[in-house]
Amino acid sequence: MAESGILSPDERVELIRGVIREMSPKKRSHVIVTKRLYDRFVEALAGRASVYKEDPLRLSTLDSEPEPDVLVQSNPDVEAYGTEATRPLLVVEVAEASVRYDLGEKAALYAEAGIPEYWVVNLVSRVLEVFREPQDGTYRVRFALEPSARVAPQMWPDVVIEVASLFP
Repeated sequence: MAESGILSPDERVELIRGVIREMSPKKRSHVIVTKRLYDRFVEALAGRASVYKEDPLRLSTLDSEPEPDVLVQSNPDVEAYGTEATRPLLVVEVAEASVRYDLGEKAALYAEAGIPEYWVVNLVSRVLEVFREPQDGTYRVRFALEPSARVAPQMWPDVVIEVASLFP
């Protein structure tokens, strides 16, 4: 739509269930957390997965194309992006103004899409919310981690992240 002039190229929107939704403006803390996570995953998963920052994730069966803050896909070859040769394994959203939306509608969307793991860096409560085991449109496992905790994605247990290191 930006290419056809309907939306301006710098407009922050995403397609969710067939509806174009305006995204919340990014604040300084959002940018810092996103960059820290992106850099950590790029370094730790080199040759094992591909990592994207704020790029579209096509969920065609759900008529959606969200733009998660960090997306980790199974195929380390970036040429596989947007093809059936790769699949999303971890999606991360950084939330401040969008906390309710990211914990509610976005979590349901990602669960319906069968994404195995979803994280929300909750800047309001200063916790990392982890969702795992999608089943029937919801995540069966959900827990919050305080800054004193450590976490690793299920697919890569060797990639340990200090939750406190995420927050500015």
